[in-house]
Amino acid sequence: MKKTIFSAILCGLFIGSVFAYQPTSMDVIQIIGLKNQLDTISSGDMQAKWDFYIQLKTLQEQFSWYDQLTYYLNELSTYLMAQVNTEKVKAKAASKDFKQGFVNQYSWWFSQEITTADSCTGRYNTMDSISFANNFPTALTIATRYRETNCGYYLPANGDGPFQILSKDYGTGQITEAKFLNAIQDFIDFSQAKRTQYKSKLWINLTYTGFDLTGIINHAGLYNGGTISWVIVIPIHPNYVYDGYGTGFTGAVRYGLLPKFLKVLDRELKNSY
Repeated sequence: MKKTIFSAILCGLFIGSVFAYQPTSMDVIQIIGLKNQLDTISSGDMQAKWDFYIQLKTLQEQFSWYDQLTYYLNELSTYLMAQVNTEKVKAKAASKDFKQGFVNQYSWWFSQEITTADSCTGRYNTMDSISFANNFPTALTIATRYRETNCGYYLPANGDGPFQILSKDYGTGQITEAKFLNAIQDFIDFSQAKRTQYKSKLWINLTYTGFDLTGIINHAGLYNGGTISWVIVIPIHPNYVYDGYGTGFTGAVRYGLLPKFLKVLDRELKNSY
């Protein structure tokens, strides 16, 4: 509801005014007012701020021919992104030691035969910001995308999108920034809904600053299909989770979700602090 109301207000400012645009002093005043309005209705809620950001980027694509509105949308989306990133930096600093300890504890069990480059981090900052705003581990967002579509920046031919969500129809071919952002949000929403559905049966601890091995395995098992046994999901396709990790999964040519999570987390620690 918040997003819909703000969108209507924003677009209402520009109805009937299409022209080659030069910013004016009045624009500065209006943008300040809109920023204040965004702060009021989103408060300190990072997920709300990111929801508005996605909406603004979607509008920017829809009204790319409209110079004045594009200017406003860009100003406001940049403002929201800066707020999210400021808080994200604090969260990164607070969780660095935990994440390094997690990598140190579990990374020693990698199979050595996988020598392909560590891909899937080309749009790291975008996936990191949306994961932070939704309190979801960035490495899990990236690792799941890697395992589902090998991180190509396109819409797969089956129409199920970058994260292969069967209940969605994303179309095929070229992907836009807005579609990419919405696909990531759909993935996180889908994963968190699964967590809620099974919270009385499973242990799933997955946040931006905290996670554990059981939570990661349970996410993978629920996402790819599995059988609940006590507090853990036994994956129907173990290779999806473990390829390239441990002696039982040697011979793999690409990582399963668990080792890919660790690879991405290690990359994050080395490049994002």
